Amino acid sequence: MPRYECRVGRIETDITTFRILARMSWVATKLYNTALWNARDVWDKTGKIPTGIDLQKTVHESPYHVLLPAHTYQHPAHQVSNGFRSWFALRKSDKTARPPGFRKKEFLSSILFTEDAFRIAHNGIILLTISKGLKDELGYPNKYMPLRILRWGTPLPVGQIKQLEIMPRNGYFEVHAKILLPEPEWRTEGRIVAIDLGMRNPVTSASEDGKTEIYKGGKLLSHLRYWNKERARVQSAIMERPKGRKDWSRSLSRMSKRGARQVGQGIHALTKQIAEDCSSGNVKEVVVGDLGGIKKDKDGKKWNDKSSQNWQQFPIREVVSQLRYKLERSGIRLVEIDERGTSKGRCSACGNEDRKLMRRVHRGLFVCANCGGHINADVNGARNILARYLHQIGKPVEGSSGCLAQPSVRRWNGHLWKVVS
Repeated sequence: MPRYECRVGRIETDITTFRILARMSWVATKLYNTALWNARDVWDKTGKIPTGIDLQKTVHESPYHVLLPAHTYQHPAHQVSNGFRSWFALRKSDKTARPPGFRKKEFLSSILFTEDAFRIAHNGIILLTISKGLKDELGYPNKYMPLRILRWGTPLPVGQIKQLEIMPRNGYFEVHAKILLPEPEWRTEGRIVAIDLGMRNPVTSASEDGKTEIYKGGKLLSHLRYWNKERARVQSAIMERPKGRKDWSRSLSRMSKRGARQVGQGIHALTKQIAEDCSSGNVKEVVVGDLGGIKKDKDGKKWNDKSSQNWQQFPIREVVSQLRYKLERSGIRLVEIDERGTSKGRCSACGNEDRKLMRRVHRGLFVCANCGGHINADVNGARNILARYLHQIGKPVEGSSGCLAQPSVRRWNGHLWKVVS
């Protein structure tokens, strides 16, 4: 499977560059609304969703399409098609789901450039292709428009830039570069580490050498609950406004972004710490439990309000996604396996699977009456995930005397995951 990474850079925009990019972004909004109007019309008349190819023909008939390169003006059509298909799939389980909405006239959309529409100069300057229609309209004399990057968020990795997306921001533009990475040199020697993903403990790891580690997520969950309460308070005030002013609030938007940044920083630091530990600790594979569908009611299971709120908002998939690409930089594979029954369906110390002899008690303590073992349930889950994977690959699983080592614990202090002494 091809591996990609994205890098974000801020564009140095003079008057000419800003004018051209703003015009192209405005045109992309017009084409998006044109495709959306056609998609809604077809849906209302036939009950069918038009394909991206059908919507490409629609935007091609618009007089604005000549102001963008070919693949760039086709992008809004595929955005609309994908949006409608996502809505159609969602409405099967959520009858209140609404189809994609029109963008405001003053809204500036992103602009997509494929690798045929740009090239990289030897000095790192990006040369964008400008359509003949736009050059004639604005009187721009050159075939390419140079984009100088003030700074990249992180250094560019070794690889080929396959796609650029220009994103309008408040008074400036960003470029998002999609980079195709070369195949890593996978490690063939080393240990295997299993990870149990959770909510209160986002990550609990267990290694073949018996070492276990718990990352406590209480601080992150408190951030989520705090910003939920603050947003609810502001939303209540917004709903009391006169009719017509209930759909937007600068304070609400600012709160959402700030809360997302706080949690995102914690997740980034968490995955970075794990990747660095694995890279320096002679690890060749990391195994995680597959939590697909965990946020949905399954097999009649119901979450209470507090747990449901935490699960719905905690970015558990983001943890896996970031872990994957950060581990691959060091040639470490990440494998996902079924984790059902690992936390409380088996005792990792004695292998007992009789649920009558096991129970999970207060604060996640797992107790096994068969061997008299007392262990953290997440540690038990991580050790069982490890045992399950070793069994799948035909590697012997070392037994345990029932006396397991005390796991080390890390807590998030707002800056780093510090070991609790």
